[in-house]
Amino acid sequence: MGVMIIVAVVLLILIVGIVINNQIIAKKNQVAQAFGSIEIYLKKRFDLIPNLVATLNKYLAHEKEILLKVTELRSQIEKATEPKAKIEASNELTKVMSGLNINVENYPDLKADTQFINLQFELSDIEDQISAARRAFNAAVTSYNNKIQMFPASIVASIRKDKAETLLEIPKAEQKEININQLLNN
Repeated sequence: MGVMIIVAVVLLILIVGIVINNQIIAKKNQVAQAFGSIEIYLKKRFDLIPNLVATLNKYLAHEKEILLKVTELRSQIEKATEPKAKIEASNELTKVMSGLNINVENYPDLKADTQFINLQFELSDIEDQISAARRAFNAAVTSYNNKIQMFPASIVASIRKDKAETLLEIPKAEQKEININQLLNN
């Protein structure tokens, strides 16, 4: 009878361990999926930039330095292999683009260019999507971190050598979204 109780307890612990292990794996996969979503939107923005630069080049000869910096940062994002490096380069790109002060009134042809207007809209939409993807990523990271830090899952996580993931934090200076209309009307 005592042996049966010991076997039942060991079996129960084993089943609970397997369930917790599977839950940790699911949470870890959610983090990876959420980061994948961020990468998709960064790629969309990345692909939109050459069109924006080409359109602006037609009108803004004196803004060349900023446009070259945007192109350089785009290249850095493409070459980045680590998620953190990709995000940092993307944040730098956001900062440079927010510094692009163009007075549309001085460029009536640009103001009327339908391609430029479409690019403005697309860029604004992509920035909203990136922001939402970042929130989803942070939610997935928080859920995962909570899972691996709470008892009894913390025991299984320590056996698996799982480490807490880092939340995606945007520096305070860069936390505002790019408002293309504001940039263009300064």
